[in-house]
Formats: sequence, structure tokens, C-alpha cells
Amino acid sequence: VRQWRESGMENPMCTARPGWQTMSLSKPKYKNRMYNIRVNLIDILKVDTNKMTVRCEPMVTMGQLTATLDPLGLTIPIVPELDDLTVGGLVMGTGIESSSHKYGLFQHICTSYELVLADGSSVSCSKDENPDLFYAVPWSYGTLGFLTSAEIKIIPAQRYVRLEYHPYHSLEDIVKAFETESRRPDNHFVECLMFAKDQAVVMTGTMENGCEPDKLNVISKWYKPWFFTHVRGFLKRGHGTEYIPLRDYYHRHTRPLFWEAEHIIPFGNSPLFRYLCGWMMPPKVALLKITETKAITELYEKSVPLVAVPLQPPT
Repeated sequence: VRQWRESGMENPMCTARPGWQTMSLSKPKYKNRMYNIRVNLIDILKVDTNKMTVRCEPMVTMGQLTATLDPLGLTIPIVPELDDLTVGGLVMGTGIESSSHKYGLFQHICTSYELVLADGSSVSCSKDENPDLFYAVPWSYGTLGFLTSAEIKIIPAQRYVRLEYHPYHSLEDIVKAFETESRRPDNHFVECLMFAKDQAVVMTGTMENGCEPDKLNVISKWYKPWFFTHVRGFLKRGHGTEYIPLRDYYHRHTRPLFWEAEHIIPFGNSPLFRYLCGWMMPPKVALLKITETKAITELYEKSVPLVAVPLQPPT
């Protein structure tokens, strides 16, 4: 950053991370005309079991965090589903998960940030120290400074998620069930997958240390059906209950990349492919982006919107 200042500050700064390495389906062209700053900070710095926080650098992924905390019986309250999502992206952009009805967005579980500002200074901020900066960092997309670390709350974890599947066949029932379940304080997780305008499965989960062996489903196994197709089956089967290992639940959408893998590898969920080649899934998003054609890139940008819509107007 100081070198940029010494060079005359002709062009704005941005991180040097190539667009094809990010989880976003778009390829940012602005990096080609900006001064690139390398921010290769990939480490978990400290797990503090007294303060119940974890401090980590911005390139730490959700996969890293859960792999580190799960053996300790700990977790962060909000774990966005894909392994390769980074702390920096979830802070500077946003992160939401099936536990957000209890804990809010990803920034709401962060207690402090450390940034390098445009003048080259390193500053810390929290609700008590530089609070204006602390509350401005989320959703700022790097416009205020380069994130160098974040301190995140941690909570005790349990071994399994008891997940109940509730199928619904009318839009009115779907919305009513989702609102009702989201307000129940005993639900640790609430998620709804829509398969048509009037076809959906609402899932509710609670963390538990024990499970019923005949209802255990280790969904991370390479030969298992993709999660969204497994959920879709409950539209016909009706209500069901399973126990899923906690880390498997957190990353339930990783193998099929939510449901994008169905378009990338149409035969990828066939039993034969899963058994023989399922261990190769999912393909890295970075690999897909660096090899895709311009037409495919434009198709993704136009047809894969990411939108957060509140159930009720803010008060």
C-alpha cells in the first residue's frame, strides 16, 4: 500500500486475487485496470476458549474453520455451506445460513476486524474501538481497506444434527411453515428448498450428541445422492427425520455446488457415476471458471442471481 502511495496513486487499489479464484460466478474485470495488492493471508491465528472466539485471516475458508473447530467440540454460529467460501468474502460481502434466524448475518458473529487503510496504517475496530469503521466494514466490498484478520464468536457444538423434513404443496403453506419455524427458538437450523412455485421442503434441525443408528445419514460419502436430490425425494415420501454428522450438515451443498452440478455434469448424480467417480466431486469453482467459455460466463451472470429478500418490511 505504501508503494502504491509512493507511485503516485494513479489507479485505485484492489486485491490481487484473480477473479477465477473467487466463489462468485462473475469475473471482475476491474482488476485489470487497478493497482493489485497481494493479500495471501490463509491462517487461523488463535482459538480462544476463554473468550470463545477464533481469530483468523481473510483467506481462511469455511472448510478450514470447521475442520479445526469440530474436533474441539466448537463451531462458529453461522457456517455458510460451501467449503471454499472465505472469511474475507463473507465479511466484505455477506454470509447467510440456516442458523441466521438465530444469529443474523455473518457480520453479526464478528467481534472485531483488523484492516490496512489507504494511508498504509493498520487499525483495529470493534463495537467499542473505532465503532464507525466496525459497522461500516460489512458489505463494503473492500472500499474502506484491506481486511487482514477477523475475530469471530464460537459456541459449543454437538456431534449430530437431527434434521426433520417437512414437504409442502402450496405456496401459502410453504411461507407459513417457514415463518413459523424461523420463530421457534428451539430450532438451531431452518432451511427451505423450493422445487416449484408450490413444491418445497422445509427442514428444521437441532444439534444433538446422540443419534438413532437406523436414522444416521452420513451425506458426505462420495456415493451418496446429492443433497438437493435427496431432499426432493421427501416431496413423495412425506415427512422424515434423519441424523447427520454436524460437519456433513454444514457442507451439505458442497458436493453438488447447491444444484449447479446438475447443469455442469448432467449424469453426475447417477448411481454408477457416484460410486466410481463421486470422490472427485465437486469440481473446484476456480477450475470451472478458468476453463469456461465467454458465453458460459455471460449465461451464469445473467441466470444465477443472489438475492436476499426479507419476509417482512423492516420496522
